[in-house]
Amino acid sequence: MKNLLSLILILLLNTIELNAQDKGYIAVSLGPSIPLGDFASKDIDKESAGFAKTGAIFDISFGYKLGKNFGISALLRGQANKTDAQAMANEMTSKIPFEMNVRVESQAWSLGALMVGGYGSFPVEKKFSVESRLMIGFVSATLPKVTFDLSDADGSGWVKRSSTTGTSFAYLIGAGIKYDAGKRVSVLANIDYMGANPEFSDVEVTNSIGDYSKDTFSQTFGSINIGFGVGYRL
Repeated sequence: MKNLLSLILILLLNTIELNAQDKGYIAVSLGPSIPLGDFASKDIDKESAGFAKTGAIFDISFGYKLGKNFGISALLRGQANKTDAQAMANEMTSKIPFEMNVRVESQAWSLGALMVGGYGSFPVEKKFSVESRLMIGFVSATLPKVTFDLSDADGSGWVKRSSTTGTSFAYLIGAGIKYDAGKRVSVLANIDYMGANPEFSDVEVTNSIGDYSKDTFSQTFGSINIGFGVGYRL
């Protein structure tokens, strides 16, 4: 009788543990961020051309099941994309009707996002599942500071655009896979598209002859993001 009670207790504890491990996860991941559309455009005639290059993301994500396959999710993301300074210089040079040397220094785009939404988890095998998520939230983006240094046989000068921040509504659509590598550890791979359109106000533009102006414009952000990470099973 004592052995039977012990066996029942062990089975109950194992069941509780297995159910607990199937409730969701907390994960960290990182990977490349590939800009698309206006964000990646290198056409200097377009006000919304971002000249963004492939960058990187770092995510902290959370998922919790409210049923067998569906639940709630949250995501905290940092994203950085360098700007293509050489492409800026080439574009500027092509617009000047006389010979001039153009050199460009530019900081990187940086974004911080907080997203919430729903996710689905669909088991394919005992340890392997396909995941999906649809999320909305807010993005805070930093406009890169840019300096154009211009020179020719008659002299030199510069034009500077200041850095500032803007915020926006954002959305994310993603899918991925999850492999339960242990009782508490999962390995994840995700791909998603995140879009936003922050507005940057009072962007200062100055030059070496003393001109000064302020401008306000929006920047369309769109990127395909691929993340690889490790999760703790809840």
